[in-house]
Amino acid sequence: MSGVLVAVLSLLALVVVVWAVVLVARDRRVGRATLVALGVLEVAVLAVAVDGFAALASGTRPVETATSVAYLVVAPFVVPAGTFWALADRSRPSTLVLAVAAFAVIVIAYRAFLLFAVTK
Repeated sequence: MSGVLVAVLSLLALVVVVWAVVLVARDRRVGRATLVALGVLEVAVLAVAVDGFAALASGTRPVETATSVAYLVVAPFVVPAGTFWALADRSRPSTLVLAVAAFAVIVIAYRAFLLFAVTK
């Protein structure tokens, strides 16, 4: 699993976290620009997931294979779930769900990267 991809994903997710917090502070709703940023973040999450599955297919076996696969399967669903929640609720605090989802993506990607670093 590529550390560069995880670093880029973490940077993009951190930008989305800050953006969502600024939206909440300014009492703004999710707009088109935010949705584009979330789309870019989702593409990065998919790239990391594909890279992880490619590493598994090439023979890399993390010590906790089931946990690693679970992280790779769940990660692409976090951003869309947070986005749908924020769009469905439309209240001010619902935008914070985007910040939590983006931060969760950072944690999931980093944890998966750590698991892939320790191989059998």
